[in-house]
Amino acid sequence: MRAFLQGLKVKRLSFRSLAFMFFVVYLLVGCYIRQQVRGHYYLDSKKHKQGISYFKEEIRNHPDDPSINYFLGRLYLAEKESKEGLRHLKRSVQLNPGKADYHFWLGVAYSANKMPALERKSYLKAISLNKKHYQALTYLGHIQFENQNLKAALDIYSEALAIRNDIPQALYNRALVLKRLRRTPEEKIAWKKYLALYSLGNYSLSAVNHLNELGDFEYQNHRIGNNMIMLKEIQFEPFSAKITNSSIPWLDRLGRAFTNKKKHFLHIVAYQKNNIKLAEAKAKNIKRYLRRKFPDIHSKLIKVSWLGVSKTIRVGNKPYSLGQTVNFFTEREE
Repeated sequence: MRAFLQGLKVKRLSFRSLAFMFFVVYLLVGCYIRQQVRGHYYLDSKKHKQGISYFKEEIRNHPDDPSINYFLGRLYLAEKESKEGLRHLKRSVQLNPGKADYHFWLGVAYSANKMPALERKSYLKAISLNKKHYQALTYLGHIQFENQNLKAALDIYSEALAIRNDIPQALYNRALVLKRLRRTPEEKIAWKKYLALYSLGNYSLSAVNHLNELGDFEYQNHRIGNNMIMLKEIQFEPFSAKITNSSIPWLDRLGRAFTNKKKHFLHIVAYQKNNIKLAEAKAKNIKRYLRRKFPDIHSKLIKVSWLGVSKTIRVGNKPYSLGQTVNFFTEREE
């Protein structure tokens, strides 16, 4: 009987020990998740200084926590405090050497501190831990590109894009590499791949300029007020002035860009070689659409004109002729 009771006692103690272990694991996992949520919040919201204050306090209590060191290092990097960033990211890798992200960001920190050999080594380590680490692949491609190893850079960018096809830096730089290799047909495709996903910002304007240099005007930049905006060529149904559905979002972008532009006229100029009536109908249809979609734009602010000739565009010293196109620009009221 006594042996039976002792057995029960042992089982009870074992159960308590197991429960305690689960409790400890629960606390550790909860702490880890909390740090992840906090860290990404401060990074995504760009509240870097606030994040640094929080994680500095956390690291006093948990100096050997790799995730705290990791986020503190990244936040310091975001604030251009590269030495502090490097110190904490080194520590995160020491504490958890099996995490690919830690090695990748350590590479970024080495880059910020102008230590290229160690930067490259860190990216390679991240890739060895995770063959699909597209960020490390992309940054490794940048190193090859900067060192003029163009074919190697192209291969690495292609590998990264095979994992994730919307990496902006890899898409843009792939097109630049193809330009330098003079692989023009592929370069055109590459710029259009970039613009299909990223149509805002200075890089998109630059991509359009590169494309136009190749004699391709599917995309064009237009000055609206003090800003340049990129628009895809406005398309119409065959032999008509009916705007295609695919062109509506681009006209909406134009309308949003011009709305609230005080003391400006918007000019719509349609070109249609040997068919001035169709050019007129196209220009008027665009104005009609903009007035309907953006009623705050007064009719008198939109000026339309049309020509029954091709439009000549010069890129550098080379002229190009477009048989049908629509141009947009603004003019300040006198």
